[in-house]
Amino acid sequence: MSAGYPVNLRLLAAFRFLLVPLVRILLRNGISFNEISEVLKGAYARVAATDFAVPGRPMSYSRLSITTGIARRDFERVLGEEDRLRRALESNASRIANVLQGWHNDPEYMGPYGFPRDLAFTREHGGGPSFEDLVARYASDIQPQLMLEELMRVGAATIAEESGMIRVLKRTFIPEQMAPELIEVFARGVRRYVETVDHNLGEQDGSKRRFERWVFPDYGIREEDWVPFSDMVRDRLQEVIEDLETQFVLFRRPRGGVDRTLSVGVGLYLYKDDLADDKKFQEMLATLRDEEKSSEQN
Repeated sequence: MSAGYPVNLRLLAAFRFLLVPLVRILLRNGISFNEISEVLKGAYARVAATDFAVPGRPMSYSRLSITTGIARRDFERVLGEEDRLRRALESNASRIANVLQGWHNDPEYMGPYGFPRDLAFTREHGGGPSFEDLVARYASDIQPQLMLEELMRVGAATIAEESGMIRVLKRTFIPEQMAPELIEVFARGVRRYVETVDHNLGEQDGSKRRFERWVFPDYGIREEDWVPFSDMVRDRLQEVIEDLETQFVLFRRPRGGVDRTLSVGVGLYLYKDDLADDKKFQEMLATLRDEEKSSEQN
């Protein structure tokens, strides 16, 4: 048995473990194994072509096949799906979130005591900063009227009866269950966390690793304490999120076409493990460790 074999088995066991909730989402929504296997082939092909290309040498279908183990004849089909799948993922989620964040944190759109202003739709109607200006700054690729309709649809804004001005009602955007926006939020949230883990696993210099911390009660909690525990964490983390949002304005807004822009942010979440599934995973790892010891002795 090669030295890398036990490591590969551990990695496969880890991926099987983390795929369980993802597969649950797929099956709940009628996605078959054949459908997801095609998507997985496309992901393998894309990563191999972009991250594992040999410098100075073109990445041919033959080389992709050797790198990924996918049959050469499959590449034209699976790579042809990339653009369609990318477009299918796009929604208004990030645009809505950007507008709400700007409305609550950009000094130009905030009134006394840090509260967001009610805005006229155009400067002509209000004289000051307008909703059109806000959308142009934080979601320039969508028409202001469409953004207003979307904000009102999701309950994030309304028209104030006494003034006719646009009033923001929510600080953050949480889409309805399985709406296109929620699917995008889910995909980007999981992707961003895994990218952070991938970076930290490969970075030897501890000072260059991205912030990633865990905190939990050493002995767990009683089942009947789950609701108050969840409420306590939600309240505390909401305070952290709101405090961080107020600090973002300290950094200068990138200049389009001049500054190289990075997409950055912080994600916080509460977890509750399936202890039965975790036990099975630990048993699987123990078996792999025994196999490794046996291999070393032989």
